[in-house]
Amino acid sequence: MKLNYMSLSTPSTLACMLLAVMLLTAGCRKEKSTGPSDLDQNYFVIEDNPNDPIDHSIYEFYKSTGIASFYNDTIYKRKVSKENEYPERYTYVTLSLEYMPLENIWTYHVPLSSREKIPALLDLMKTDVVPKLPDVRLFPSILLIDSFINYINTNIQVSHGWTTLYGFNTLGLVVKDVEAMSSADRKMYAASILAGIAEKRVNKVTGTRVQNEFLSVSREASKNLFPFEVDIYYGIPFIYLIPPDQIPPPNDIGFLFYPTFDMGGFLVDNMLRETDDIRAYLTAVFYYTEQEFADLHPNQTLLLKKFNSMRSFAKEAGFKIPE
Repeated sequence: MKLNYMSLSTPSTLACMLLAVMLLTAGCRKEKSTGPSDLDQNYFVIEDNPNDPIDHSIYEFYKSTGIASFYNDTIYKRKVSKENEYPERYTYVTLSLEYMPLENIWTYHVPLSSREKIPALLDLMKTDVVPKLPDVRLFPSILLIDSFINYINTNIQVSHGWTTLYGFNTLGLVVKDVEAMSSADRKMYAASILAGIAEKRVNKVTGTRVQNEFLSVSREASKNLFPFEVDIYYGIPFIYLIPPDQIPPPNDIGFLFYPTFDMGGFLVDNMLRETDDIRAYLTAVFYYTEQEFADLHPNQTLLLKKFNSMRSFAKEAGFKIPE
């Protein structure tokens, strides 16, 4: 009987031996000592600081609502450098308004310059905002800021709904002097805060209905406005497309306002974006009852149609609105 033998060449033998040595060395290598991990740490927890009235008010708000609020975007810091290593190295956890996955907008915000307005704002949040939110968690935390910018529009009013903005891991909230406000101004401020919170959920819950039942109203009303086909929500100054005397009043095409654009010191009417229109109507929905809005805009069919559509969307998304 003929026997078949397998022979290994010298290079192959050496390679196998080298591999065996590497595996043995890796298996015998001393493991790094275990230490605490940050993977399961909840950074959105507020500890009380009874010696600081501002910090204590933030803790009280957290205790009553479960919402963590911060006035600094760095919420955690830990030294990671070795002993006697210079320069020292740290790891940070920060709140971000500038980064949003799958979004193509840019955002710039101004950090909070004074903490003194925080307690009155948080009291307003407890009484006029949080009770009107759906029974689902919509944002992990709040970052209190002076202002933010995410487009070219100027002269932004509270009634336009640009008081809050979703970021990557927080909700940016523009802090205003609540104590100096009239009751009507406080109500409008709360409505504007709610509008910024509600926009994302309304779009998610209602799907294409916002497009088909709300935004389509102004698109249809303005379809013959320009000499060529342009979406009314294009977000550029009207004067790039038509003469100023041909720009219709905003109410005539279903808008509550026109934003303005500063063109070298000359303010011109700007076209809305979809988000501008949605936020303005949501602010109105959180401020007015159906009858109050109808009394304010008698016989303005387009406005009433869009307002009633947005009312139904907000309720469907779980928000409480004036009845």
